Amino acid sequence: MRKDCPRPPSEYARRFHVDSAVFDPGALRLLADVMGVDRVMLGSDYPFPLGEQEPGALVRSCQFLDCEQKGRILQGNAKAFFRLDREPAAAEKTFPVLPYN
Repeated sequence: MRKDCPRPPSEYARRFHVDSAVFDPGALRLLADVMGVDRVMLGSDYPFPLGEQEPGALVRSCQFLDCEQKGRILQGNAKAFFRLDREPAAAEKTFPVLPYN
């Protein structure tokens, strides 16, 4: 192992987020096993018709994922990543809203 990279590559993989646009249940299972379900987000090739015609169909059809894991991949992980599930900061709550004239 190199001196400037003291940890195994698998430890650095936890810094990445990936999408689920792999089009194969076995590939999605490998991705979830290697990266962790909490690092996989729904992906699509929109607007190109290359993969799933219905985004999320593969995730919903995978028997190896439980309901909570499917929910995390389909929306929960993206909400957490983009901080869409947080309460507005105090400054955001008290910022004056000016009328549009």
